[in-house]
Amino acid sequence: MSISSLQSGYPIVQQSYKLADEAAIDIQESESVKNDFKSSNELKFNAIENKQAHHSKSDIEPMLKLNQASQYNRVGASVIQREQAMIGSLLDIHI
Repeated sequence: MSISSLQSGYPIVQQSYKLADEAAIDIQESESVKNDFKSSNELKFNAIENKQAHHSKSDIEPMLKLNQASQYNRVGASVIQREQAMIGSLLDIHI
């Protein structure tokens, strides 16, 4: 029975793409809500300028997802590269 790391490497890379897509959607939704609030003239008098960098939990979560996606992508690529290196070594030994 042959066990290939491709079976474990590609799903990791696909998971990283999924996390990156989710994070991009979250960031886009967050920005659209902020832009909707800024563009409404009815609530401009109620806006407060805050010069400190204050991020809500919803702003940080997409960034964490992007970081996790980046790490998953590196791990998946590393698994695939190691598997290809092992196959190359086996071919060198058998030839």
